[in-house]
Amino acid sequence: MASHGYEEVDHTADVALKVWGEDFQTLLSQAAEGFYALMNVESSLNAPVETSFVLPVGSYEDFLVDFLNELLYLLEEKGQKLSNFAFTEYEDRLEIKAMGEEAQSQDRYIKAVTFHNLNVEKSDRGLEVIITFDV
Repeated sequence: MASHGYEEVDHTADVALKVWGEDFQTLLSQAAEGFYALMNVESSLNAPVETSFVLPVGSYEDFLVDFLNELLYLLEEKGQKLSNFAFTEYEDRLEIKAMGEEAQSQDRYIKAVTFHNLNVEKSDRGLEVIITFDV
């Protein structure tokens, strides 16, 4: 069994993604990868991008939703698809530096990341969560 990954799961009205990772930073990275896969975002390999952003202290669930909503904003407003993340934890914030490419196209659009039934849980794989996206 893989120590980290993601898979789309059935949801009645929206789109959902099951994500797991050996630690929280891996969980965030896998959530980002799955997020872009759900939308089938294609990138331009000739246009690398680099960015950074800061998230305030919160629960795992708060961090996860804030992180993915920031990725959604960067995709929609700046055309960025990010894939390589470096996380620096501070007492009051999490700083994220990311590298990726310019987004070229996507097949599905996500309106928002939701808190619907969102619960990061410990499992034999580390941490696991099902994320619901409003489409």
